[in-house]
Amino acid sequence: MRLLQRDNADNYSLTPDLVSNDIPPYAILSHTWGSDEVVFADLTKTQDDRQKKAGYDKIRFCAEQARRHGLRYFWVDTCCIDKSDSTELQTAINSMFRWYRDAKRCYVYLSDVSATSATGAKDSVTPWEAAFQNSRWFTRGWTLQELIAPKIVEFYSREGHWLGDKRSLEPLVRDITGIPVAALRGTPLPDFSVSEREAWTRNRQTKYEEDMTYSLFGIFDVHMPLLYGEGKEKAEKRLRDEVQKAVKGTLADRFSVTFSLSEAPEIQHFVARERELAEMRRTLSSDGSRRVVLLHGLGGIGKTQLAVAYIKRYRDEYSAIFWFNIKDEASIQRSFIKVAKQILNQHADASRLSTLNLQQNHEEVVEAVKAWLSLPNNTRWLLVYDNYDDTEIDIERFLPMAYQGSIIITTRLSQLNLGHPVRIRKLETLHDSLEILSTTSGRDGLQDDIDARSLVKELDGLPLALATAGAYLRRVAISFVDYLRLYKNSWARLHMSTPSLGSYQDRTLCSTWQVSYEQVQEHNPLAAHLLRWWAYFDNEDLWFELVQSYGQIGEEEDPAWLYELTDELKFNGAIGTLHDYGFVEPHILIPDRIGSRGHSIHSCLHTWTFHVLNQDRNGYLSKLAVECVASHVSSQDDIQFWLLRRRLLPHAIKSCAAIQESDEGFGWAFYNLGILYKDQGKLQEAEDMYLRALQAYEKAWGPDHTLTLDTVNNLGLLYAEQGKLQKAEGMYLQALQGHEKAWGPDHTSTFDTVNNLGILYAKQGKLQKAEGMYLRALQKKEKAWGPDHTSTLDTVNNLGLLYADQGKLQKAKEMFLRALQGYEKAIYPLHIMRYQPAINTTRNMGVLLWDQGKLAKAREYYQRAHDNLQDLFGPSHKDVQALRNDLIELNEECDHAGTTTTTTTTTGNGSN
Repeated sequence: MRLLQRDNADNYSLTPDLVSNDIPPYAILSHTWGSDEVVFADLTKTQDDRQKKAGYDKIRFCAEQARRHGLRYFWVDTCCIDKSDSTELQTAINSMFRWYRDAKRCYVYLSDVSATSATGAKDSVTPWEAAFQNSRWFTRGWTLQELIAPKIVEFYSREGHWLGDKRSLEPLVRDITGIPVAALRGTPLPDFSVSEREAWTRNRQTKYEEDMTYSLFGIFDVHMPLLYGEGKEKAEKRLRDEVQKAVKGTLADRFSVTFSLSEAPEIQHFVARERELAEMRRTLSSDGSRRVVLLHGLGGIGKTQLAVAYIKRYRDEYSAIFWFNIKDEASIQRSFIKVAKQILNQHADASRLSTLNLQQNHEEVVEAVKAWLSLPNNTRWLLVYDNYDDTEIDIERFLPMAYQGSIIITTRLSQLNLGHPVRIRKLETLHDSLEILSTTSGRDGLQDDIDARSLVKELDGLPLALATAGAYLRRVAISFVDYLRLYKNSWARLHMSTPSLGSYQDRTLCSTWQVSYEQVQEHNPLAAHLLRWWAYFDNEDLWFELVQSYGQIGEEEDPAWLYELTDELKFNGAIGTLHDYGFVEPHILIPDRIGSRGHSIHSCLHTWTFHVLNQDRNGYLSKLAVECVASHVSSQDDIQFWLLRRRLLPHAIKSCAAIQESDEGFGWAFYNLGILYKDQGKLQEAEDMYLRALQAYEKAWGPDHTLTLDTVNNLGLLYAEQGKLQKAEGMYLQALQGHEKAWGPDHTSTFDTVNNLGILYAKQGKLQKAEGMYLRALQKKEKAWGPDHTSTLDTVNNLGLLYADQGKLQKAKEMFLRALQGYEKAIYPLHIMRYQPAINTTRNMGVLLWDQGKLAKAREYYQRAHDNLQDLFGPSHKDVQALRNDLIELNEECDHAGTTTTTTTTTGNGSN
């Protein structure tokens, strides 16, 4: 390799021919040839003679760019190769890819792209972008490897202006060339099939027809002699033969078998999973030694389809591809007989096979096929063992003995230790799911169809569910809305009436999961019971402590398996079995999760567990699920319990949906769920739960029982929050009357209801009545608990709010200060910030000061309230977000008013 070198006077000269291990760092030029290039012979002439040629500008450009990047040496193909020497020319063309790959930088000089306007001023991207897309450089054969091989490729206009590099212009370059991003970013070229790489050359041209082939030596990593004059077809054939030798081995013809997928299911609706295909490609690429990929996942997730897609993409790189259905012994025998016939059709002299009666000597056929696959140099075959879901079958009996070749195994079992595991998950984008639904249903234009998108979201990226829906929609002229309705209400009947899918043979959503479920029942009955019970919880995030709570609510006559699930080791064992069969996956990690990590099942599978495993609608299990959820609800208010309630909410929604009527002894669960729903802002659901709790308590204990009255009081609080003030007042008065009757006017429950009535009257604008209630409650609380009890101080705070509404600002301020001082006295100072009423009073003081125009002081109280509430509930709580918005508005008002007082933000370690 010769390089151009620059001396201190900016003169250029050629180095001697350098050996490969003694080449200094260099830059390299990529360009299209013109009519007046500086060639090798010109370098023997004077500098002035060279500079007269138009091509000299490119050499000077490359030298200047190399100097800017600290490189003394550079390479330009026009003048660094002595083309009159045929040996040197052959060496250069066979080495070209490596030379571009090893360059520190590649400069692409685009002589037909200008970065300046007619006036000479630098213009925006838009004018040169069109010229860039149409540049001749993208149409030449040699520039393909010059784009792919170097790590750094920079594009320059004819004026020498930098336009971008291979990474910054990636979307443009990808769209112009059709070369995938992975190839542009340096993914090893063997990861792409021969046909893929051939496709990159479309629409490219070279001056000599043979050069189109010779320019691909580096793309396919082959070396060949140059035979100019042989013509395009002969050159292509020689290249193809060399490529086949490289990927299949030199003895491939001795073991080649015509490609056939007659045993494999058709895949008319496959959507490429590029990430998984790339992982399979990396694993299976080898020198012929044994490579095994294990595709595992939920039944219907697309494992078989992925295997077929891989074969179709890379089939040209294998001497033989065979498909074995390994779901049972009979299928295995049929597959080996078919493979034996395929081999004999093209290799009649296959010694052991040619002497066998294929229909009778089944065991010998298996051994003979394995022996043929184990012959020396027969290393480039690919075998697929499909549907390996029965562990009673010893798959190793059917694997070739020699440690060679490539193998793909599809299975629902994740615990197999047979090769590189690739877990197949649901489709990640709505676009891919809509493509399957469109293809199988024969209905176009679904990408913007709202109803189709709703159906696809429900089916949640499960290929078999999407194909099943498509098959039904192709056969029956109903809308997507109607199909979704049938799916939710009549799941089992719908799927039994769906036509069979050719691509899945005899498999349906019902049968594919039923087989696995029966295997789970056999290997771990507790896991089967858990899966059935899961129908009454949400499909996402079922965790141990949620199920463990059964231990506190269960009855002696309950089935033993329910108690077994409260044992952590047995629960984990059940989850492990379900995971092994592809039924469950670990739930996505949540940083602020309370409790152990949960597990999830696919939403379609979850629907199956409800409609099929629980077709008798087991009311006992559904009520037990409700009780498990309700038993975790606490009356405490802090970040821990708020996060726990957020985690419980989906399970509450799902479990309650299966409960039709309340019954005796169940009121406490509805009561707790009312607390849960109200806390999470689901007020209508909270009202429904409280009413069901009230019905159960009244039936069990009567209207005057304290549990009944507590529920009435909570309904009043809920109605007040909903703005249903008249109904709230009725609830409070009913609770007050009941408490006075049951406990007398001086009981604490009576005080609380009086206080709540005061709050309600304040909301109704009945300020005088509100003040009377507050003063009554305050007097009773002071007498019962003293002036500094937190409940007393809560009423003091409410009085402050009332006085503020009445315009009695001084009295309001006195109440707020008394409350704050009392809270600090009653609660350990470091913990006051975790007491929400104290935080509310802090905010109320800020509101009062803001109304008085004391902005800087108001901001201090607001900031303290915000920080403490955030410490209590976390940044995403609705009340924290509301306070944050108020604080932003207050800060803007302070800035507008020119307030310069700095605000101290508490970190949660100090007191108020």
